[in-house]
Amino acid sequence: MKWVFLVCLLVVGGAGGTMGAIVGYRWLTSMQADVKVVPGEADLVRFTAPAGTVPRSDGELLIAREIYSTRKSPVPSSPESVARGQSLYRIYCTPCHGAGGKGDGPVTPRFIPPPDLTSAQIQGRTDGHIAYYIGYGGAIMPAYGEAISVGERWDLVNYVRALVKR
Repeated sequence: MKWVFLVCLLVVGGAGGTMGAIVGYRWLTSMQADVKVVPGEADLVRFTAPAGTVPRSDGELLIAREIYSTRKSPVPSSPESVARGQSLYRIYCTPCHGAGGKGDGPVTPRFIPPPDLTSAQIQGRTDGHIAYYIGYGGAIMPAYGEAISVGERWDLVNYVRALVKR
């Protein structure tokens, strides 16, 4: 009877040890067998972007501020672009910068006042500088790069340029 108990104990212990070794092996090597997705090289056939996300199809992941500051707007300033920029401006920019871009939005009494977008200082900046701040934020401005695509940033730049003409 003693021998039957020891054989059962040995079988159960061996099976448990084998399963534990398999789990440990899979745990240690799982990163080697996973599909690797390198940023900017996603296979869009197998991987689709989740609903509500901004795709990075405009060809940008992270670009240095110095490179961005020398960029000209690839989107020409047309009435359609300015209209798209105006609708985005109403959503994202009006709370701080105000409807006219003067820095008098409804939340400014509670925060550090934002700059006047119609001032010579802001209008003297390059298109790339303004687009960079829209996407990556600044000292007090939040980054909107996850909410506004790269193409939409240039529409916003065109609208900010058009604010002076109003």
